[in-house]
Amino acid sequence: MGKIKIQKLSDANLEIMNIVWDRGEVSINDVLEAVNLRRNDKLKRATIQVQMKRLEKYGWLKHRKVGREFYYSALRGQEEATKDILDNVRKKVFGGSRAELVKCLFADSNVTSEELERIMQYLEKYKRE
Repeated sequence: MGKIKIQKLSDANLEIMNIVWDRGEVSINDVLEAVNLRRNDKLKRATIQVQMKRLEKYGWLKHRKVGREFYYSALRGQEEATKDILDNVRKKVFGGSRAELVKCLFADSNVTSEELERIMQYLEKYKRE
């Protein structure tokens, strides 16, 4: 059997994955309820079911069956997905430059001194490694 190609997450897929990461294990109804709490245009159960089956096919989710209900959990962590998304943005928007990506993040003048201190700690850590 060939290796499953991991697909990039669409905005809708990311919305579902955030719910799964937050809760650990979910049913389709759990996701439907959580998604529809934040929306004016309510989604149908079938829409969520199709998206979750695709996420499973693409290697993001796995499921277990209890009676007639399927319970889904993540195969890939949120940190791994975040790194993939930022790496994609870095390559597409900043020509691969980490420095330009960071420069853009600092262009917002609302960076707190606490955030700057944490960033400096991260930089020191990576510099030592």
